[in-house]
Amino acid sequence: MMSIAGLSRRALRARFLELRASAFVDGRPVPFESLSVRAMNFGQHWRTPDVPLISYSLELPGAYFVAFLAEPGQLPALIEDTRRFPEPTEALDRALIDADFPGAAEAVKNPILARELARFFAHEALLRWLGDGPPELEPGFVLNSVDEVLLGPTGLLLEGQGRTSGITVAYQDV
Repeated sequence: MMSIAGLSRRALRARFLELRASAFVDGRPVPFESLSVRAMNFGQHWRTPDVPLISYSLELPGAYFVAFLAEPGQLPALIEDTRRFPEPTEALDRALIDADFPGAAEAVKNPILARELARFFAHEALLRWLGDGPPELEPGFVLNSVDEVLLGPTGLLLEGQGRTSGITVAYQDV
């Protein structure tokens, strides 16, 4: 398994360049360099009035998602936590227990577990792929939600909303 620990977002994307990956904003293709994700305030509403919203859809390579899951702070940490403090009523914990705590490569082959892992790790995987802060290219877009998640045969499919970059906004948790 290929390690992605310590790679910058640019080096990370270059590692998976030959694999299928795509990004669209309002239905138009955009380079990944024009996108970013905020670690703080993700999913919060804007206090600033009339922030123009954009819709995005993107696909991250499946091999990237497996490598991401395999990193020590991701699936291994989740498995350790679930073994120590299982919550059998939680769908993700139940899926991990039922699958007997597989590694990343096996986990994504289990349809139920793969779905739960994709939902649970969507924001973190997106943040790692795109980075926090302003986009590398302008005009750019700051993604603010993950509303739809699907782990498909070729990759992690994500859809949500964001805003154009380069404008100052205030957030609120409502």
